[in-house]
Amino acid sequence: MNEVIEYNPNEQSGFALILPTTQPKDPFAALFNTAYHSADEKMHVLWMALRDAWLNTKLSKSGSEHTIRSYQTATVEWFDYLATQIKPDGSTVKAWEVTANHVRNWQNHLLNSRGLAPSSVNQRLAACSSFYSFVTRERGLVNEVEVTAFMDANGNNRSNPFAGSNVQRAKTERYGHARILSPKETSMLVSYLELHQNTLIGSRNYALLLTYLMTGYRNHEAVGLQWGAIRSNRNQPGAFVVEWRGKGDKSQSDPMPSRVYYAIVAWLKRSGRNPETMGSEEFIFTPIITHGQANLRNHKKTEAGRGHISEKQVLSILNNALKGAGVPGKMRVHDLRHTFAHRFRKTNPDLEALRERLHHESLATTGIYAREILDDPVDTWSEGLYQNLRFEF
Repeated sequence: MNEVIEYNPNEQSGFALILPTTQPKDPFAALFNTAYHSADEKMHVLWMALRDAWLNTKLSKSGSEHTIRSYQTATVEWFDYLATQIKPDGSTVKAWEVTANHVRNWQNHLLNSRGLAPSSVNQRLAACSSFYSFVTRERGLVNEVEVTAFMDANGNNRSNPFAGSNVQRAKTERYGHARILSPKETSMLVSYLELHQNTLIGSRNYALLLTYLMTGYRNHEAVGLQWGAIRSNRNQPGAFVVEWRGKGDKSQSDPMPSRVYYAIVAWLKRSGRNPETMGSEEFIFTPIITHGQANLRNHKKTEAGRGHISEKQVLSILNNALKGAGVPGKMRVHDLRHTFAHRFRKTNPDLEALRERLHHESLATTGIYAREILDDPVDTWSEGLYQNLRFEF
């Protein structure tokens, strides 16, 4: 059953549901303004400024006002909920005073009192978690002391109360019965691919499946990858990025692990292509011609030349590699995307960062990929095994 949101923010919180239109000034400037009547009023102005700075950051990245409105709606609902929570002295709980208990109580309120679906609740928690992560990262200088807007009574910086380690997300139905490669299975697969990378087919398959495992790209994003999309990282010599067009036709980029880059270069050279003279629209993962011809029925072409490998072929390559590596069972290519998401989430708790890497428009969708990790009390994802594989993010 689709949820119909009927929410009208009340006036108690003072956080209007209006998209920011200009880049706000330094949020911490509020701390130096002595015109405020109370410390709470000063902090309220600071947090409103931080919220606008956060939303502007999100807007510049996503280019989608719909996405930004969903972020803002979640935070407005949170602030309005806090305005109903009364402390012993009769005042209301402020955004800079909350603990994980307040978050858990709000979660219960959304699930039980408002009757929202678990996925909708998780989306709100993810948005607020992104905001509080932003707040805890922002720094200001007060009397030559570096401070944040989220500190305890002793002046110590506090952690994000919305973090998955503090608040367990609501259970949702498992997405598509995804199969996730364990660290041992991943190690077996990569070792097998490495062993056979000195042949033409082996070189391509190694670069191809490594791309899936280490970038989390969708099937069409990986097979359709063109040479011109890969660039040197201007801000990090020796590193590489993949540029792509996102919402609003804005240019965005993802980091490309150097291991993937050099595997791709090795494949291109082995296939008889020169990376220094290749056209920008040439597909990287092309079919290998055998017996004098190739079946190109399922291969898209560009004016630059050869078409890319088909998604159906990738599925065959993956399961043949799993069989050769001794990994039991079969997988969908999309399962490699889930495998990447699990591994990424284990090393980076910021759900927003994972959303950006997976090119999701909605945090709720990203939460589906990350949910099992948040709910699993046993860390079976051995970091040591992944270090042996030299995975990079």
